[in-house]
Amino acid sequence: MKQHHEPRGWQLHHREQVFFQANIGAPTIRLKFFHYPPYRQHVILDHPPAGCTLKTKRNNTFFIFQQKVRTKGTISVERIVSIYPQTQTVPMHTTWGRISDIPWLLQQKYKQSFSYWPSQDQSLQNISQEHWFDNDDLLTWVKQANTYITTTIKYPEKQEKRLGADQVLRTGSGDCDEFTDLFITLARMRGVPCRRLTGYFIHRTNEAEPHAWAELFSPINGWVPIDIALRNIGNHTVQYVISKIEEFNPSLLDYQLMTHTATIHYHWELPSPLVTPLL
Repeated sequence: MKQHHEPRGWQLHHREQVFFQANIGAPTIRLKFFHYPPYRQHVILDHPPAGCTLKTKRNNTFFIFQQKVRTKGTISVERIVSIYPQTQTVPMHTTWGRISDIPWLLQQKYKQSFSYWPSQDQSLQNISQEHWFDNDDLLTWVKQANTYITTTIKYPEKQEKRLGADQVLRTGSGDCDEFTDLFITLARMRGVPCRRLTGYFIHRTNEAEPHAWAELFSPINGWVPIDIALRNIGNHTVQYVISKIEEFNPSLLDYQLMTHTATIHYHWELPSPLVTPLL
């Protein structure tokens, strides 16, 4: 009888391209696109994108491509990457600590208001007046916030664009972005450091679905994964592949063209990566 082995990781084959046309000849094109950081995962770059330099800034890694090109053409940034997620489970039957034990300066650092996380919005401020919001036990607070969010977002469905925490209260519909943005905003308002992770959730069909989820800081456990959309609290499983971490900029672009030498019209072609399970 053939045994079924769960994958230990994934090989992702990216075939992105950018098509461009410039108003003058031989412009210098500079591209930036995010790579997989060595956070919660072991990353092996099997086939690097041609002509690119790998950079690191805080928690994130990204590639830079810069060179002179013809007036019109295509740039391929094909790459193959093997990723082995490092699984973690933070039990829900043990304490996660108290919110009041989180250092005050750390709380303040994450309390800033941003687009998508508008903590000063009146409709969000109204939530802070609800009886559950002041609970000091972190795990209890997370459970109650989870209940509130899954009750508020009555229509979990794919959105054409990211709404932000304030808009999702008005529409009552959202996908993983809205579940995550609302949780991050409420956590930060309560004084719990929280950040957004984006990447892929790999399905059993080996399909890489773009996904967003959160991490919050526990004074006992450190950073804990929170995925309200998939009803997953405290578990980082092999299905999660991280491409970037957003803490103080909630809308980092996965792919961008940066150039000042010419007016360039461009279009990214971004097919989903081909996924091969690694046993």
